[in-house]
This record gives sequence, structure tokens and C-alpha cells, in this order.
Amino acid sequence: MRGQRVVPMALSLVSVVAGVTLLRFLGAPGEVFALVVAMLVGLVSSLLVTIGWQISIHMSVAGGAAMILLLVFGPRVLPAALIAAAVAWSRLVLRAHTPAQLLAGTALGGASALTFLLLS
Repeated sequence: MRGQRVVPMALSLVSVVAGVTLLRFLGAPGEVFALVVAMLVGLVSSLLVTIGWQISIHMSVAGGAAMILLLVFGPRVLPAALIAAAVAWSRLVLRAHTPAQLLAGTALGGASALTFLLLS
């Protein structure tokens, strides 16, 4: 299953790099640029991990999105963490991932969100 991820992720990488370049060239707001760069960091990290191990990209996205929402809007969006928890639960029920893969994906998403914080 990991092998099926590499080509779509590599194509996504090309697309996001082109997007980041356009955002910089066209003078996009700093927060938008920081968000897309954080997505790029998450994508590259996921791709590198996927080469050797199956990480939960669903949780990387859900965890990263929840963290960025918390960073931007504060505790009032804490319920977003419940959505991330529901994603984790569904991936377990579907037997798509192990708990370790879910935790690793969540941690990777959180680390990507820190990129957003550092750049914005």
C-alpha cells in the first residue's frame, strides 16, 4: 500500500512547490504563504516517512489543521481536536492504521503546524 502513495505524493509535491513559488512571486499575504509552506513541509515529511513505513496521512492533515486553527484562533476552536479524534477513531475502526501510525501522523501534523507558526 505504501508504494501506491509515492507517485501521487510526488506529483502533489510538484504542485505545491509551484504554488509556493507563485504565492511568493505574486506577493501573497504572509499568513497564506506560511500556511502553504507548512503544508509543503508536511507533504515532504510524509513522503520521506512513507518510503520506509506507513504513517497516517489522514492524521497528519487532521492534526496539523487542528493545531493551525488553535494557533490562529485560540482555545475557542478547541472542538476541532474532536474532529481529529474522530478521524483517528475511523482509521482504527477501518483497520487502516495502527495506533503508532496514527500518533506518528498526528505528531508530524503538529510539527508542520509549527512551521506555520515560525513563518507567520
